[in-house]
Amino acid sequence: MNVLLAKSWLKRHKSPIVWLLRFIIGAIFVMSGLAKGLDIWGFVYKIEEYLEVWHFTQPQSLCLTAAIAISGSEFLGGLSLLCGCYRRAAVWLLTAMMAVMLPLTLYIYIASPVPDCGCFGDFWVISNGATFWKNVAITLGLIYLLAYNHKVKGIYTPYIQWMVMVVAAIYFLFVSLYGYMVQPMADFRSFPVGSSLLPEDDDDVYESSEVELIYSKDGVEATFNIDSLPDSTWTFVDRKVSGSGIPATDGAEIAIYDDDDNDVTYDVIDNEGDQLIVTLPDYRLASPAYTYAINELQRYIALRGGSLVEITDFPRDHIDQWRDYSMSDYPIYRAESTVIKELVRGTMGVVYLRHGKIVGKSNLGMVDIAVMKDDELRGVDPLRQLMVCHREVWWCSSAILVVALLAIWVLQMIVDRVRRSHKAKEDKSCDESKKNN
Repeated sequence: MNVLLAKSWLKRHKSPIVWLLRFIIGAIFVMSGLAKGLDIWGFVYKIEEYLEVWHFTQPQSLCLTAAIAISGSEFLGGLSLLCGCYRRAAVWLLTAMMAVMLPLTLYIYIASPVPDCGCFGDFWVISNGATFWKNVAITLGLIYLLAYNHKVKGIYTPYIQWMVMVVAAIYFLFVSLYGYMVQPMADFRSFPVGSSLLPEDDDDVYESSEVELIYSKDGVEATFNIDSLPDSTWTFVDRKVSGSGIPATDGAEIAIYDDDDNDVTYDVIDNEGDQLIVTLPDYRLASPAYTYAINELQRYIALRGGSLVEITDFPRDHIDQWRDYSMSDYPIYRAESTVIKELVRGTMGVVYLRHGKIVGKSNLGMVDIAVMKDDELRGVDPLRQLMVCHREVWWCSSAILVVALLAIWVLQMIVDRVRRSHKAKEDKSCDESKKNN
């Protein structure tokens, strides 16, 4: 009897319940898809982390395609649900995604092959358990929407909802490709622009022999020191300091090592002038084709009285060979790959420091080297191209999206009014015709 009453109540109040579920579930998918789309490199790294756990090796281009497809489907599916567009297809798409994600997150919850699922990127890191139960709640909501979502009208009528999806798809592709080719528009990582790579208190400096590095493989964690790092099949998890009373780091510190594995971070980072840091987070993607651009950067920054260093994840026995390939006139140091990826995104990245503080970042491929050669470019500082405020680009593009969606809604209102006016005239004409007959 109680079950029948509950079903009857849910059916009678389906409209407010549907809109509540549309808002909650749609917003979750929009946030999840957009967070991963903004930092598409981070999602690529997460996919590679999963594949590494399962002993699969795929080209990074396939991982990138999968990252854009998955995050884009979440964003567009969530926005469709939120606006009431494609009322059947949107729910079925999101339900199909949950049919995959629910058992996957259950496996992650039980086996813990990765520290976190990465469902909201670095924007919001939640535990594997919270992720699973979140997906359970979403699935239950989608089951209800499968029955009733198509019975409640949306914000946009069917004849115009395709415009909403086209505008949203263009926005998402722009955001994700900008993040891949330049830098993420929103930086939720440990080293945003404005942060310092040097601690405020020099007492925090510690010797590399005191650092314990924690890696995981097949769900098992092990501790190593800097002199006995594991091979590339292990995934870096965290690092901590032992025997010195210094607390474990929170992941917001960078440690740079020389060829003898000495921590030289505070010797390398220049706290008085301008400095460029070129990063290579994956030695398997190293190419001498990049070296011309790096040498030009080094020449230019030296003319300004600054310096350039490169940090890589090269094994010790490969770094001399890379020096020969790159014909470098600048020092090359080593750092943990995970920390380099936190610092700046891209196959090779550039970080612009001023007095030890980050003032700009970019993918190396987007730096216009030709501008560097013209020292008299009408007084314009060529390094300003590294100081673009990516967050402002995001706010502007998001504002354009909102204005476009509002414009489509206004267009819909105008078209509906014209249609109603035209139909009223036709009805009136038909009535007059009947009277005359």
